[in-house]
Amino acid sequence: MKATSDLRTKRNFTRPFTLLAVVLLLSGVATKSAHAHVIERIEIKHAGDEAEIQILFDVRIQYLREASLNNNDIHIFIKLLEADPDRTRLVPEAMDSPPSDFVPHFTVSFPELDSSLAIHFDKKVVYRVQPGKDGRSISIFTPVIKPKSELQAEAAVPPAAPQTPEEVEQDARQLMDSARDAIGHDQVVKAIEVLNRLLNLPPNQQSQAAQELIGEAREKNGEFDKARVEYELYLKLYPDAADAAKVKGLLAQLPQAGAKPAFRSAQKKAIDEKMMVYGGISQNYYKGMSHTDTTTADSNGITTASLTSTDQSMLISSLDMTGRKRTDTTDTRIVVRDAYNANFLPRQKSDNRLNSAYIEQSSRDHSYLYRLGRQTGWSGGVPGRYDGAWVGFSPNSVWRINGVVGTPVDFYNSGAESKTFAGVSLDLTRLPEQWSGSGYFIQQKVGSIVDRRAVGMEAHYFDAQRNYNGLLDYDTLFKAVNIATLQGNWTTGTGSNYNLLMDHRKSPPLQITNALMGQPVQNIAAALSQPGVSADTLRADAQTLSATSNLFMVGMTQPYSAHWRLGGDFRIANTSGTGAVSTVAAAPGTGNSYIYTMQAIANNLFIENDLSVISASYVDDHRFEGRSLTFSRVETLRKNWRLDMALQLYNQSDTLGVHQTRITPSLKLNYHLNEEISLEGEGGLEDTHTYSATQNDKTRRRYFYVGYRWDFR
Repeated sequence: MKATSDLRTKRNFTRPFTLLAVVLLLSGVATKSAHAHVIERIEIKHAGDEAEIQILFDVRIQYLREASLNNNDIHIFIKLLEADPDRTRLVPEAMDSPPSDFVPHFTVSFPELDSSLAIHFDKKVVYRVQPGKDGRSISIFTPVIKPKSELQAEAAVPPAAPQTPEEVEQDARQLMDSARDAIGHDQVVKAIEVLNRLLNLPPNQQSQAAQELIGEAREKNGEFDKARVEYELYLKLYPDAADAAKVKGLLAQLPQAGAKPAFRSAQKKAIDEKMMVYGGISQNYYKGMSHTDTTTADSNGITTASLTSTDQSMLISSLDMTGRKRTDTTDTRIVVRDAYNANFLPRQKSDNRLNSAYIEQSSRDHSYLYRLGRQTGWSGGVPGRYDGAWVGFSPNSVWRINGVVGTPVDFYNSGAESKTFAGVSLDLTRLPEQWSGSGYFIQQKVGSIVDRRAVGMEAHYFDAQRNYNGLLDYDTLFKAVNIATLQGNWTTGTGSNYNLLMDHRKSPPLQITNALMGQPVQNIAAALSQPGVSADTLRADAQTLSATSNLFMVGMTQPYSAHWRLGGDFRIANTSGTGAVSTVAAAPGTGNSYIYTMQAIANNLFIENDLSVISASYVDDHRFEGRSLTFSRVETLRKNWRLDMALQLYNQSDTLGVHQTRITPSLKLNYHLNEEISLEGEGGLEDTHTYSATQNDKTRRRYFYVGYRWDFR
């Protein structure tokens, strides 16, 4: 009775949040916020005998390396690749794991130790990490754990006495009859489970037939690689059997290794049809105070000045909620992510950002998917965040046809003209080996004027050790490449990891509205009303004002010992200049910047259950030289306490004779009250000394934040 009462209480508590989700979804209202959202969502999937935890981001990322703390905390070092004016103001964000019976509960947070992505499991796990094939995700594979109900059932049953040969034969006949009946009713998953139980019995008269039948069942279930193993085992065990030729024929007809499972409308499993509501609510208060002493020397002598101010006082409240309902044929979810920033500084506005608010439904056989509302575009040339609809249909296991319409969301310019776009894409989901790809066409308008029109293609290669993906986006209006990028990761058998990135893109992306940077008016309609201005002249101005950025990066990580991993990367980055247009003067390019980074990761360096990271960087730019050294450390205190410490040293000298040094120590403490509630706080100092021949500035900034997170499931 108590369990029923507790369940009813939770339902009554979560019902208002469900209604809030619907209200926010229908309203679709958002304004500018300082909260930079990076993690899009978390998916948990079955992948054979493993569970795949997929963490999706709303920007493209580059996977660098990973390390673990006692196999409970995994830290994955990544680089955000897409420029965003808000990314420089990243604040901690966390997301709870979706409800699951086959992986331990975990939380995901970013940024953590040395700007890493941290995954904290409640229990120790065996894991492996792979970058996603789409360039926007990270996958963590762990062995599937048994549900609590199965473990309790096994514990409740005492060990059985050894069976007699007659009892073995009787059980085998019953299991074979059950398996054949399941296949006859197209319950293939159930048949595989029953046949596995039969094959675990001592050898009996049904073993040979069961070995052949489980191969056929796995083939029907689309598990071609596992079917191949079963058929090959049959031929090894029974090479002279009457059915050996038949099995050889079945083996020869299987798709090649690595082929994706075919769709099976009859592949069903009983699913709880009740709506699950889960997510989290967090609040963090941020406070920052600065004091600056300035000394200036000029022809009039030496003058001094001091300034003390509060530069930050803000409460950030976040809601992350998902409602999910799965049936035998569909998977439906409603997602809402919202952040409200209450700014307590004088003459500063509070604001709100609705990051996501959509409803999504897909079929269990993946033949269709639609998503309506505020969402993030991951492919097909779609802009980052938009309000609209995405629809996909798969006529077979090879092709998927997608269509999208919507309006881009601009958090940074609330007065910008409204834009609309529409696009189509064709995905080739199964190519030889592990290849996949897609092609797309998309057009965006501002009013009645075409803002951009692009064609593009993406290609992916993905296996257990290698991952490559490339993207080419060509604008047919500007007749220029908008984006060309190639990204790769590969791992050797000894655990060494190598990564490569070549990225060429227009910044900002090519679109006719870029021309407004050089116009005295701020909308296209007003610009076109001016004498001598046409769509063609605006398009030429936009191309002149759109710089080109290039980035080349190579990196590697090498296990050095049981406690140490060493890594590093080398980058070359540059941004081209822009020409003169109307009211905007020409701007020179940056030239090449060369960045050298080394990183050492240590487990159990000082005490048991600690993780330390030492990073050193050197920047060689024709305008300045920069050097940084960072030491970060995290350790688990008892069971639910975690302590993070960091010290950063930075030094810079430029060609104008200005020198700067900065020292930044910080300390963060996290306490998990239970699986649902965690408390966190961080404090730090930032001492900056900037000096030249004529001026000397010393600034000390003190900051802290405290907050909590409540995860409900």
